[in-house]
Amino acid sequence: MPFFQSPLLFLLLFLSFSCTQLSCTGTEIQALLAWRSSLNHPGCLTHAWSYNTSNDPCHWEGIGCDEAGSIISLTIIRCSINGTLHKLNFSSFPYLTILHIEEEQNLHGEIPKEIGTLRNLQVLYLYDNKLTGEIPATISNLSNLSNLTIAANYLSGSIPSAIFLNTSNLHHLDLHDNNLTGEIPKTIENLSKLEYLGFSDNHLTGAIPRAIGHLTRLTKLYLDNNELNGRIPLEIGNMTALQYALFNDNNLQWELPATIAQLPNLSSLILKNNQLNGSINPYLGNNSYLEAIDLSNNNFVGMVPSALCRGGGLLMLWASNNSFNGLLPTTLKNCTTLILLELNTNNIRADISLTFGVHPVLTVVDLSENRFYGRLPSNWAENIVILNLEENEIYGKIPLGFLNSTQLQLLSLANNNLTGDIPEELTNSTSLIDLILSNNNFSSLPYIQAPKLETLHLSNNIFVGRFPLLQINWATLVTIDLGENKFSGEVPSWIGSSFPVLRILRLRSNQFIGNIPLQLSMLNNLQWLDLSNNNLTGPIPNILSSMHSMAVQIAQNRSYFDLHFIYKENIHLIWKGEKATYQENTALLNEIDLSCNYISGNIPDDLVKLQGLIFLNLSRNQLSGVIPHNIGNMTSLEILDLSINHLSGNIPQSMSHLTFLDTLNLSHNNLTGQIPSGTQFQTFNPSVFSNNDGLCGFPLPNNCSTNNSSIVHEVNNEEGDKKLEVIWVICSVILGFVTGFWAYFGALFWNISLRFAIFHFMDKMQDKMMKWFGWYLH
Repeated sequence: MPFFQSPLLFLLLFLSFSCTQLSCTGTEIQALLAWRSSLNHPGCLTHAWSYNTSNDPCHWEGIGCDEAGSIISLTIIRCSINGTLHKLNFSSFPYLTILHIEEEQNLHGEIPKEIGTLRNLQVLYLYDNKLTGEIPATISNLSNLSNLTIAANYLSGSIPSAIFLNTSNLHHLDLHDNNLTGEIPKTIENLSKLEYLGFSDNHLTGAIPRAIGHLTRLTKLYLDNNELNGRIPLEIGNMTALQYALFNDNNLQWELPATIAQLPNLSSLILKNNQLNGSINPYLGNNSYLEAIDLSNNNFVGMVPSALCRGGGLLMLWASNNSFNGLLPTTLKNCTTLILLELNTNNIRADISLTFGVHPVLTVVDLSENRFYGRLPSNWAENIVILNLEENEIYGKIPLGFLNSTQLQLLSLANNNLTGDIPEELTNSTSLIDLILSNNNFSSLPYIQAPKLETLHLSNNIFVGRFPLLQINWATLVTIDLGENKFSGEVPSWIGSSFPVLRILRLRSNQFIGNIPLQLSMLNNLQWLDLSNNNLTGPIPNILSSMHSMAVQIAQNRSYFDLHFIYKENIHLIWKGEKATYQENTALLNEIDLSCNYISGNIPDDLVKLQGLIFLNLSRNQLSGVIPHNIGNMTSLEILDLSINHLSGNIPQSMSHLTFLDTLNLSHNNLTGQIPSGTQFQTFNPSVFSNNDGLCGFPLPNNCSTNNSSIVHEVNNEEGDKKLEVIWVICSVILGFVTGFWAYFGALFWNISLRFAIFHFMDKMQDKMMKWFGWYLH
């Protein structure tokens, strides 16, 4: 009987086939559930893999099956599982093509070597976990693999060269953000189909292998943030599909290969923070795709490449901190696509009025610390947000219409040769946050009322007259720097109530007179008060101690300059005639400088409450009295200058507690006594105590212990001798009186003839004296 005519036999064969499929699927499901039970916390898998969800496991969340019911994909994303892969039986998934476990945060442990049994695996994606250990060499068994992503983990060791011998189908290789070491394997040349290579943010060393030039299909190359050295290979010019090339933050040296300029599809070239040198091929940027190039923080010389914007698509150019010395007028003048331009800290000499044209979308410009000269263009970009031209050789006036931007936030023209008036369009800008015009020859200042202004730097110009007109009740102003001008009159008392968040008030080297306003104590956020080199009189107000920001030590992460990436707040500090510039970290410096005035009276005892104060300079005044005895409470002090005053008394012993004190000057006062002992005081030069005739002890040559003991001994001996002499005189007088009394009256009492003879002698003497006295009267 034919088998198809036997219903029983046909049924048995059908059931046998079905059981085979069910048995296979059952093995996979058992392996999944066994792995889930091994986890410390299964997260969402508790409900995602459950028969309560579906009777068919192929409909479970994250699981994909083929038509035969075999699992071909396993995807777990943001499921909050906690555990390892050690109990996942990879051999139970012979048809698996995708293993995708991403952003688990708590998937840890090593990648099991058994992962090499997944012969059909095409995608191994284990991104953003906490996997440790080395990359298993058994991955080389995965010959069908097209995507290998094990980025953002804690993998260590070197990249096994073997994994590139049998994985020639790889299109995407991403191992970035791990702790991988060693060199890039030369076997990488076997990945001829590779389009994406991500090795950034590791600790890879050695040179970039020349074999990388065989990756002619590669479009994205990320080697940044490693420890690579040597040169960029010439063979990079063979990678004609390359669009993104990131080499930044390594130790690469030598010249940039000219072949890079031949890459027709290059869009972004990032080379910053290396040691590259030499000149750059002038044709770099000739293609129409180049959008971003970063050459900053290297040692490049010569001209900025003249073809940078020839393709017409350049958006961003960083070339700061190099030694470029030239820039052709045609390089950027017609670059209308430009959004960001940073050429600061070079030696570029060019006429600024000829170098730039109309840039309708230009937003950020930093040309500071160069040698740009000429006059400012009459119209800059209308959309500009940040413009930094400081430390150049620009001259003339600020032209009307120079900046019509309604988005301008930072303008720095400091350290140039600009003259004339400051236009009202700047001081009344509704978007301006930082206005830096220091170190020029500006002479006229209009009413300033920019409502969002935070920093105002006008120092070292030739402004005259009274304190400038500023908007009252300015809730945003953080810095006022009017130093080194010719402002006169009194310091206004309304400063204390008008600027509630003011942190820096610098009025040094002007001609201000009168007392220090008591209202300054209302500036609770003040960290820097510099009124030095004026004609101020009167006492130091006691209430200065109520400035709360100086009463506490400063947190190291304090920052208030939102635009610090383009402009670093800098203030000049004068110490012993030397100028020190503090940049960017001015928020970390608490200072009071009242030196070179005519301030009198005592140093207020309450001043020692400012325990966060780092710099205190009260020198060259007319202060008297003693140094506060508990000055040692100012434990943050690093610089203290009380010289050239009339201070008296001892140096308080508590000063030896100032363990951070690095610079001290107490010279030219009337201080006395022994210099306090302590580690800090052993390091100071004797000159810091000079011209205090009453001081003694180390480091001065006169030793207090020897001199004082001898002086005391001499004084004590002298005083003892005088006391003894007085006692002897008194005793002698008394003894002489007693002796004379008894000798005289005893003789008269016992000898009668002698008594009559004495009385007779006295009568004769009396008669003679009376006769002589009578003769004298006549």
